[in-house]
Amino acid sequence: MNILHVMIATAFLSAPFVPANADEIRIEGGAAAIATVFSPIKEAYESSTGDKVTIVLSNPAKALISLEKGSVDMASLNLLSFDDAIGKAKAQGVAIDPASLNRTEVATSSLLVFLNKSNKISKLDKEQLKAIFTGKVTNWRDVGGDDGEITVYWGKETPYLNKLFTKTILDGEKVTAKAKPAGDHFQLREIILANPGAIVINTSGLITPATKVPDIPPMKLPILVFTKGEPSAKVLKLLKYYKDEFGYMDE
Repeated sequence: MNILHVMIATAFLSAPFVPANADEIRIEGGAAAIATVFSPIKEAYESSTGDKVTIVLSNPAKALISLEKGSVDMASLNLLSFDDAIGKAKAQGVAIDPASLNRTEVATSSLLVFLNKSNKISKLDKEQLKAIFTGKVTNWRDVGGDDGEITVYWGKETPYLNKLFTKTILDGEKVTAKAKPAGDHFQLREIILANPGAIVINTSGLITPATKVPDIPPMKLPILVFTKGEPSAKVLKLLKYYKDEFGYMDE
């Protein structure tokens, strides 16, 4: 056997085995939906079935646009972001008929408060949260923490979280004018890691060992999967696997 034959044989033996009938399931969605449901099961599903799961992390509007155009098999997003996503898609020239979409609720995540790991606060009630986010309390010592300035960050790309928090915790009042602007879920988490006095709202799917999450009043966020019309066989296969192996994920 010459060197060329050896190289070809070695490459063949080292190549990953992909079943001839393997499917690719393309999923696009916002951070909360993807981090809560599909990222955690991707590796196990691929190993179990031989199928490939391709995840595109974007935002709810982009996910629905991709679904409408047929570039993904399903879009996953938080129910509270759905109407906003439909409106943003229309503003971008893509009119989506909600009646054309099939929806399946697969999980719930929670709206939480993230603190820096060094913060000793372990619990905040509604009154304390409202006082912090409306700017009436500006020092951690006033809510049981160490002496230090509270810095509120407010996500500009998390409107559905802001809306729920404003309604449930702030009783419709506006967040403090001193709140510093931030971007999406991931930037909010990075801000917390770098700022000992910071406080943000985020979702349970973004928790890491480096974030601190105090107890707060519960706020649930339903997570749905959307398909264009009835789900395809490969989508149903993935959802069945998720249900059989992991059940309905309620955090």
